[in-house]
Amino acid sequence: MNITKHNHFIYKRSSHPRRILVTWQSLRHQSSLVSRHPDASSEHLQKQHQSHLYRISTVNLLRNIFLGKVFTSPFLFKYGVACLSKIANSRSAILDPDKNALLRALIKPMIYDHFCAGTNKSDIKKTLDYLKTMGFKGVILIYSREIPAMPVEALNELEPLTQDEDIDIWRDGNVKTLDMVEPGDYVGIKFTGAGPRVAQALAQDRDPPQQLLDAMSAICERAAAQGSRVWIDAEQQVFQTTIDRWTVDMMRRFNTNGQALVSLTLQAYLKSARSTVEQLLQQAHAENWTLGIKLVRGAYIGSETRTLIHDTKIQTDECYDGIAADLLTKSFPGFSKQDFPNVELFLAGHNSESIRKAYTLYKGLLQKGETPPPIKFGQLLGMADDISCELLAMGEKAGQQVEKDASAPMVYKCMNWGSVRECMHYLVRRATENQSAASRMESTVGVMQKELRRRMGF
Repeated sequence: MNITKHNHFIYKRSSHPRRILVTWQSLRHQSSLVSRHPDASSEHLQKQHQSHLYRISTVNLLRNIFLGKVFTSPFLFKYGVACLSKIANSRSAILDPDKNALLRALIKPMIYDHFCAGTNKSDIKKTLDYLKTMGFKGVILIYSREIPAMPVEALNELEPLTQDEDIDIWRDGNVKTLDMVEPGDYVGIKFTGAGPRVAQALAQDRDPPQQLLDAMSAICERAAAQGSRVWIDAEQQVFQTTIDRWTVDMMRRFNTNGQALVSLTLQAYLKSARSTVEQLLQQAHAENWTLGIKLVRGAYIGSETRTLIHDTKIQTDECYDGIAADLLTKSFPGFSKQDFPNVELFLAGHNSESIRKAYTLYKGLLQKGETPPPIKFGQLLGMADDISCELLAMGEKAGQQVEKDASAPMVYKCMNWGSVRECMHYLVRRATENQSAASRMESTVGVMQKELRRRMGF
């Protein structure tokens, strides 16, 4: 699914449409928001009761159908992702979409615009403003720069530099990202985007270069001053242990005022995920800082050591749901509810059952007068808009704005920005993730096709 800068928001039905909570009151509220969007027409608004997909433009509708067909076709997916991967990993100018106008003209409107916020400040601002107009509490914006794939052996041969230009470029990109977000928003950080020598330090479990420490200090101090927050993205397992260590050092420094300025990313598909949470809780409690956790299932299954990952999807689901529940109920072993460390939880995911379970538990705890850790929800731009909209509808059903209702879910959209070239690795991961949910995509394509036929009068 897609939300673009010039088109109406997408409502996507899940395979269980009755689970989408929509009331006449919420539709009236949504229509009042859409009426402020320049592309909203009165005729369009009058049809809001006919389809949840009425807000999506016909161009985006066709693009969703096309991409859905690609993701659910083994043949098309195999060769499509092979082409994207070739482009992402190539150093040839011919295969560089930032230099090859024809290649860019193919990739940008069909794939990039579906999943990414934009290439420049003006386009990104339109995307972010529109998302918030639709009712999202905030956004997570990530600078997409990643290093070209390099074997660990090649990283080991790199000579250290006193002044690394890659770190400067990375720092400037993240500062630009801060310039484009508002108080309450998040900036996502990928350490490997700082260049091969930073990746070398990560792979060798060394301390960060001083130049990187200075850059991160500047980013965090800037975020704190403007009321934004920082989360550190997960990456390949060869880097992840060191990423976690560096992130804990940052939380130890910046999460001391009762809030999580910095959050780390925990991947529930790893067998070590639960023990990692226990260790983090112990550190946060002993050192008196707030633990910020973004809980995801994981996005690097194609490149990870398979033995590190749960054997089945069910085990991953149980791990994700169990960690979320035990953090919300403050029931991790070794802690009582009274001495449980400060935790802020961000559930990032596209599994509707997990999101519903967590929100139902959270709301129930509040109704009992308990004080669960603050919780936020987020989905990627171009994916799982049915879940996002269901969460928004839950808040609207209460007849209150999110900020006025402690139990209403705070919903965010996460997106990358950068040039088409810089976003290629991200786009490959999104394509892979969509294909892994083929049954869900097939259902979505069917709903989209039905909406297209409705518009054509069939």
